[in-house]
Amino acid sequence: MDYKPFDFKKFTKSFNYAVSGVICLLQTEQNARVHAVVAIIVGVLAYILEVPRMEAAILFMAVIMVFAIEIINTAIEKVFDLCHPESHDMIRYVKDAMAGAVLISATIAVVVAVLIFLPHIKRLFG
Repeated sequence: MDYKPFDFKKFTKSFNYAVSGVICLLQTEQNARVHAVVAIIVGVLAYILEVPRMEAAILFMAVIMVFAIEIINTAIEKVFDLCHPESHDMIRYVKDAMAGAVLISATIAVVVAVLIFLPHIKRLFG
């Protein structure tokens, strides 16, 4: 494998493509917008409740995990819809499995949020 020096222009293009993909996802996918709004709410709540950095980092990872899996789910669905627009049992199985992955990651994120926020909320009202 040949070593290639760092190409800032290529790196910038790749970064711009990634940002464009996230923007497109937010513009076209309702669930992605819901995840983004929840992520913002979690961030604001963590700030208001003065959640320690380590707990905030865990919250951030849980929330971003959901968003990342949603992106993967959407990408796989779009490829299947493009390559095989008619219904097929295997495609339905894969789409359902990916939706399940999003559901599981969202459930884990909610559990993490409750475990982290609950003591802070109790302290606030206790």
